[in-house]
Amino acid sequence: MRKPCTLPRPRLIGGLIGLVLLNSACALPSPELAGASGDGPGQLHLAHAASAVTVRNLPKSRIGNRSEYTVFGQRYAVLDSAEGFSESGVASWYGSKFHGRDTSSGEVYDMHAMTAAHKHLPLPTFVRVTRTDNGKSVVVKVNDRGPFVDDRIIDLSYGAAVRLGMLESGTAPVEIAALSTHHVAPDDVDIAAATPLPVAAVSGREVESAPALASGDGAASNWIQIGAYSDSDVASAELHRVARQLGVAGRVVRRPDDDLFRVRLGPLEAEIVESTLQGLASVGIESYTMVAGARLATVR
Repeated sequence: MRKPCTLPRPRLIGGLIGLVLLNSACALPSPELAGASGDGPGQLHLAHAASAVTVRNLPKSRIGNRSEYTVFGQRYAVLDSAEGFSESGVASWYGSKFHGRDTSSGEVYDMHAMTAAHKHLPLPTFVRVTRTDNGKSVVVKVNDRGPFVDDRIIDLSYGAAVRLGMLESGTAPVEIAALSTHHVAPDDVDIAAATPLPVAAVSGREVESAPALASGDGAASNWIQIGAYSDSDVASAELHRVARQLGVAGRVVRRPDDDLFRVRLGPLEAEIVESTLQGLASVGIESYTMVAGARLATVR
């Protein structure tokens, strides 16, 4: 749980002497962390170089997931599942003061990585955060608790804040949507991946090869997966938004063995793949997977 890195505000009087760990199942902030000042940015080149997260259905962390906890006299409930979760509000960010320290899930905080803190989501949960004022978005791993300031709904890492262009303002209006649950299967597969790279560099790295679609699209057809959602309506809305802006076709598809709705652009002719990839950033897509064809049920 961390204090966001934003414009200065009055210090808390009396400190946090009364704030203690609820028990070993819920990591809460030490007094010097939750109300301290002096946070700041990291190294911009490291933030730009950070890899996009790979979304998975991971088991819940051993700590940080107690059903309820209390901070500053306020009681907070932790959701049992992130499935179908979405929320709108204000995002903030936190940085150098907490770099290298433990998060509420027990992971070490890396300010340049794509992570975040949330009051209610199970740890860890992968979410897409989209700025509602400029359309930029980023996928982050929620592995910490917070923010406990004003009306803010999510505290982003410095690296994620860089991607959303919110360093100077300190806060931004956002929508967040959960991309993962905790229904872990032995053959769980990656949902979203890969920092955008030239097509030649992506080839053979984040490529899924499988039999051709039943519709007759050849296995050589090019598809770009830009997200996976537990809600088919959210997936359809994202497909329509991106496909319309880029001027390409697409589908929402679902595997027979899971409940995720995958948004895919395609089929794409080889000559327009590179230009489509280059256009992803302009519509707020920073994570994608190249798909060479798959046997999936088409939803829309």
